[in-house]
Amino acid sequence: MDDKTTSSGIKSIRAVERAMDVLKCFRPETPILSVTDLQRRLGLSRPTLYRLLHTLETKGMVRSWGEPQRFELDAGVVELAGSWLGKSDVTQAAQPFLSELWAATDETVALFVRTSPVSKICVSELRSRQPLTFTRGAGFTESTTVGSSGKIMIAYMRPDEATLALAEIGDMQARAALDAELTEIRRDGYSISSGEIIAGAIAIAAPVFTSDGDVAGSICLFGPEARLDGASREKCVAQLLDTAQKISTAIGYRPKGRIAEAAE
Repeated sequence: MDDKTTSSGIKSIRAVERAMDVLKCFRPETPILSVTDLQRRLGLSRPTLYRLLHTLETKGMVRSWGEPQRFELDAGVVELAGSWLGKSDVTQAAQPFLSELWAATDETVALFVRTSPVSKICVSELRSRQPLTFTRGAGFTESTTVGSSGKIMIAYMRPDEATLALAEIGDMQARAALDAELTEIRRDGYSISSGEIIAGAIAIAAPVFTSDGDVAGSICLFGPEARLDGASREKCVAQLLDTAQKISTAIGYRPKGRIAEAAE
């Protein structure tokens, strides 16, 4: 039977529920899955999984490749995420400024927004045209405690939100180290990580604020250590900070209150 009755008395469609279960199996730690992997997780038959995956692929939600066949999320998921995030002006407002930064630096630039105090998602990315480059891809999600793009958000969150984010770190020493790093980030106004997520990569991030002074997300620039060093890094930091300020201004931010105090 395909349908079942929910507690509200409305019938739900079992096939849709199963399709959603399939999509939720794709996580940062398991971005690529086979039918066997999905079968282990969901307990569905192979014919049922193949029908679900075929339907999701025709709608652009997943894509397949290789032999044996592997599946991963496709652009349709990012489009849905973009629609959800569209309730904030930041995604659209950032586009021309991201393009300017990308053209000026010729490095990969990306916009991250937080989906909660403990998680972030990349909603836009412009990849460097240089032969040696680094990219994460739009739609990539991970903890705010990882990488410069997330740490800069925690640095400017409200205290109660920052506490929730830091609580994700079980190791007390690591938590204390990040707390100390956040103090330095607030002092500088930007965050830099070296080889934290991708070996040999430098990531520089600056915060974007809403009209209420809350941190909406961050702009991040990625590149190899060989290119982002010395004067080149200093120039990129200045350009990144200018871009973040322009985006914040475009969505109505004016420095005041808690954020202004944190920068002092």
